[in-house]
Amino acid sequence: MNYALFAIACYIVMRGLQVLLEEYSHSRWYKILIKTVTVFMLYAAIASLIVWYEKIQFLGFDPSK
Repeated sequence: MNYALFAIACYIVMRGLQVLLEEYSHSRWYKILIKTVTVFMLYAAIASLIVWYEKIQFLGFDPSK
């Protein structure tokens, strides 16, 4: 699995959580959960962009696989 697919999967999970938990959108725990997942997704996206140019392991697995 390469980093771009991992970043896309994180985005899908984030959007899925937003849809599934929409009725709790005014709760404090919902906002914390979505912000946490968003930060992790953005980290994965930035890591995939950096790996595009350099072969550095940011997420703990080989980017070429």
